[in-house]
Amino acid sequence: MPNTVLRLIEEAMEADEGSIELGQPLEWDSLAVVVFMSLVDERLNKSVSADKLNRCETVDAVVELIGA
Repeated sequence: MPNTVLRLIEEAMEADEGSIELGQPLEWDSLAVVVFMSLVDERLNKSVSADKLNRCETVDAVVELIGA
């Protein structure tokens, strides 16, 4: 699951594949958050709130949130 979430973060941020790693701080804007929420809903069949995502400061926190 962590690798899937990493790829979704990369897609939402329009980042190069392999450029997002566990342990790094999140540097995404509100549009990337919305895109990520949509991707998670569409591909993982899970819903996550923007409020919870905005509280995540690292990639690890997002992986943990989605895995929960």
